[in-house]
Order: sequence, then C-alpha cells, then structure tokens
Amino acid sequence: MIDLTRKTLPNTVRVGGRDFSIYTDFRLWMRFEIEVSRMKRGDRIDVGYLFQNDKPSYCNLEELFSFSRPKEELPRQIRHSNAIVLDYRLDADYIYSAFLSQYGIDLLEVKELHWHKFLALFKGLKDDEVICKIMSYRCYEKTNEKRDVHEELKRAWEIEYLTEEDIAELDKFSGYFD
Repeated sequence: MIDLTRKTLPNTVRVGGRDFSIYTDFRLWMRFEIEVSRMKRGDRIDVGYLFQNDKPSYCNLEELFSFSRPKEELPRQIRHSNAIVLDYRLDADYIYSAFLSQYGIDLLEVKELHWHKFLALFKGLKDDEVICKIMSYRCYEKTNEKRDVHEELKRAWEIEYLTEEDIAELDKFSGYFD
C-alpha cells in the first residue's frame, strides 16, 4: 500500500533485522513472483538480483513478501477461493494491454516503474479491461445448480500447472519420437 504522506516509496527490505537496499523496478519483482509461483516444496530460489549492494547470506521469502506483497487493510476478510487468478507470465499480454489502454504506459518502454506503483495501478484497472475479466472468470464460484456461462468461462481461463508426474510422462512420450 502506498503511503501518500511520504515523498518516497520503500527501497529496502529488512532481512534478519538488517535493512538491505533493493532494486524496486516492477520487472524484477514480477520475475520474483513468477519464480515463487513455480516453486515446489523444498525448492530454493536465488534472489540475489533483487539486492543492490550487500546481499544477505540467507533470506526468508516472508521477508521479501513484506515488499512484494504489501499488507492491504481493505477489503477486509473477503472470502477467496483457492483458485490462482493471476499469473504474471501467462497474463503478460493482458497486463501490458491494460496499462497501455488505461494509463498510456508502455510497460516495455518505461524506463523504471516502482513495484508498489505498478501494484497500485494494477489494482486500479477498470473492470472492463480484459485482464480483470479473466481474473473474475478464474475466481468465479457458482451459486446455484443451473448452467452458468461464468462457470464455463472460469474453466476456460483456469490456470493449471503440470505435476512432476505429468512432465515425466510427457518426456517419456516425447522420447518415442526422437
């Protein structure tokens, strides 16, 4: 959440009780969020690219989430499904399009955009932007037993990741054609 009473946005992360200078451009933090979303239990990711000068020897993801996922006071306790509604890699075209059409910001050309500014602008996208519609399809929950077009749209846009078994099976299948 942006604090409009201050002139600057955060540019450090507290790790192990010490503040470290970080890069704040949205591209790096989007990369971080993509890497985290692809992690499997027990995986570790290299986050050194986020730090400007000194790098902590160990960094807990929760410490980085304090910057990448700033605490939101509102809305309060809205019931969320467990559906994945946004994937920065898969949805990149729609995010790009929304920023260009609504704000005139070309995310490929902008020199730098602070992650928190990016998040604030993203939250402010109008419901008629395609990315907002897609996200609503993905989190839709049917309320009655009648056939509903929204249920079909949710399934059409649902994000699913391949399991390790699926990948192994695909590799095995592909091996037959080598």
